[in-house]
Amino acid sequence: MLLQAWAHVRARPVRLAAVLLAVALGTAFLAATAVFTATTNAGLRAVAAAPLSAADVVVDRDPDAAAPGPDWADGIAERSGIAAVAPVHARTVQLLTEERRGTANVSGIAERPDLRWFEPAEGRWPEAPGEVMADPATVRDAGLGVGDRVRLLDADGAEAEATLVGVADLDFRPLTGVQYRLYAPEGFFAGDTPDTALALTAPGTSPEEAVARLNAELPAGLEASTAEGQAEEAADRFAGGSRQIEVVLLAFALVALLASGMVIANTFTVLLAQRRRDTALLRLVGADRGQVRALVAAEAAITGAAGALAGTAGGTALGYAGAAAMGLAGDGFRVSLWALLGAFLVGTGTAVGAAWLPARRAAATAPVEALRSAALSGSVRFGAVHAAGTLAAVAGAVGMAVGTAASSPVVTVVAGCAAALGLLVALRYPIARCLQGVQVLMRGMGGVASLAGANLARNTGRAATATLALVLGLGLITALSTAAATGRATIDADLRDRYPVDVSARVPDGPVSPDTVRSIESLDSLRAAEPVRTADVRMGALGETTLVGVSQALASEAGVGRLDGGADPTLLITDDQMSTLGARAGDRVRLTLESSGGSTERDFTVRTSELASASGTPAPVVRDDVLDALGVETVRSMVWGVAEDGADRDMIADGMARIAADDPQILVGGALSERGDITEVLDMLVGLSLAMLLVTVVIAAVGVANTLGLSVLERTRESALLRALGLTRAGLRGTLAAEAVVIGLLGAVLGILIGVPFGIAGVGAIVGATAPLVVDVPWGSLALVAAASSVIGVAASVVPARRAARVAPAEGLTDD
Repeated sequence: MLLQAWAHVRARPVRLAAVLLAVALGTAFLAATAVFTATTNAGLRAVAAAPLSAADVVVDRDPDAAAPGPDWADGIAERSGIAAVAPVHARTVQLLTEERRGTANVSGIAERPDLRWFEPAEGRWPEAPGEVMADPATVRDAGLGVGDRVRLLDADGAEAEATLVGVADLDFRPLTGVQYRLYAPEGFFAGDTPDTALALTAPGTSPEEAVARLNAELPAGLEASTAEGQAEEAADRFAGGSRQIEVVLLAFALVALLASGMVIANTFTVLLAQRRRDTALLRLVGADRGQVRALVAAEAAITGAAGALAGTAGGTALGYAGAAAMGLAGDGFRVSLWALLGAFLVGTGTAVGAAWLPARRAAATAPVEALRSAALSGSVRFGAVHAAGTLAAVAGAVGMAVGTAASSPVVTVVAGCAAALGLLVALRYPIARCLQGVQVLMRGMGGVASLAGANLARNTGRAATATLALVLGLGLITALSTAAATGRATIDADLRDRYPVDVSARVPDGPVSPDTVRSIESLDSLRAAEPVRTADVRMGALGETTLVGVSQALASEAGVGRLDGGADPTLLITDDQMSTLGARAGDRVRLTLESSGGSTERDFTVRTSELASASGTPAPVVRDDVLDALGVETVRSMVWGVAEDGADRDMIADGMARIAADDPQILVGGALSERGDITEVLDMLVGLSLAMLLVTVVIAAVGVANTLGLSVLERTRESALLRALGLTRAGLRGTLAAEAVVIGLLGAVLGILIGVPFGIAGVGAIVGATAPLVVDVPWGSLALVAAASSVIGVAASVVPARRAARVAPAEGLTDD
């Protein structure tokens, strides 16, 4: 049977090209996932362990214990078995360039060269407190060069200048959660108390021996461990976080393999129907059903093995390229041979498994019936499998609704998977009925459309399977797009509730610069911007605080409503402050105000509002004329702005970044700041997911092309007869293009109808417990999905249409 199968593959390899390509794409995804995760895990371990690679012992200080003084690490060098010690310093600052401001992490460089874990790639080591070096990514992103002066702003607002004297030789960027990475000598951190110290052991002393001695001698609050053990713990923490990405990648790889299985099953269904006479001859000469099934399985195994081998090789290269592009291949290429072997076997097994059901159907055909006709029955009848799929889909939908209402992601995901699998099983029947309805519609159009409709109705089963593969890919893309849009809308609405102002800029001392105020007021898309007045006071039980005065106009724009400034002025406070006062909203509370101008008592009507925390710290808010009545000394130390509805918030955030670069004194906050951090991660995950799902769409497009190609082979006589009756080549190509467009549009419509509720349910389950769900369906993006599906269909019809148009009428009519 193996030789017979090989003969079949060699005789008509083109008909099995779609099987090979589908297996190759699915296997490539699986192999790429294995290589990417193994390489990035090794890279993450290198990132975590790199700063410890030059040390033997690590001594950590308990932050809850009494501070031993800034020079506590120096005493470790005097201990027995220790040759050298270096304190580990780190400080977060703001790095200011001509264009913008960014967060930078400044790490200490050991004075002892043998405790340094990298070398300069350019320039020299920094030696003086006013000298720093940077990693290559910082130099590139900040537009710096060796010899440039940089401005650094610390957490207290103090500004310092430093000279960039070198560039670090790093093959990767440490994951620090900041934009820029700088390195400075120990003198830069004068007065700082380090939390960690690195040590080298003396000759003849092992790290374990040194750790035991240190733990016996060091005072309480200091604990020693081996650098190797610390590196392993850090690596495990990094690798543990990356496993979530690994699970997501594997899930998408399985989706791609599922789409591949649909294409393969469809291909073998048509091929075996066209070979019914060959199968019958085998049965007549003695082959039993098992041998026929084995023959088909051998063909699938041969084709699948070739595709899996190509996919494994290609996926290996792609996986490493992806890790390198993300800067996480610092420890070199890594992969388990067992993982690659598993990807190869899964790809091959997918081909064999998908071909098994068509093989059983072919083997069950009676020889006499097969010899009588080669016609292929293309109808889809409602059966028990469709009923079971429908029940699973309904049960899954109910479970998703329950999970969303209960804000349970686990229940929603499990129920969603059940609903998705049920739909994949049940949808083939309604798709086939839809195609029959499309035939009626296209029949009235006449010409090419009528022919296309008739061809689709002739074999609705084959077209339905091709459509189902598109529904899978496009439905997932729709779900992700809807989830992303709904997530952003929910985030924006939640931030509007928690941050009544979109922009908040303040200075630690004194007034905001008039130039900065004018720059913020001139930002497009801000419907209101105002430098608000503040006063440092002591307010009874609220203690030392900043009292903020705003105009009624700004309060209204921020959604606060009317602020009363009469006999009992309105005082907006936070929920915690309301609890401190032991009051409820609307109560009248008497507070004693103490300031540099004296002390006074005043009654206030208290209300809770998020405006009282708009500056980043609790700060009660009153109408600005109340400050005058209280007689406190005020200064305009903050600027608040409210964005217009539908404003381009990314553009406003970019404008604020430029303003912050020009005025190093201001600290920027507000809804835009937090929204940027959240949406940046969201956009990255969605972009990665959409890129991965494109593989599934490509596999589905291959299935459409293969369906049309096999249809062309099946209809060779009919096409030739149509040509003989006067149908032009362009008309024949148009017929196939119309069929492809119908399949593409139907797949897009069903994908959108299914994907939208899945996306909304997923977001609802995740954020339902933390914020009210705001549904936002990205109709523009979904329209592009439908248009792209039509383009996919037309593109898939090009090669089959050319093949059909090349057949001469006489040649086609004589074909047997």
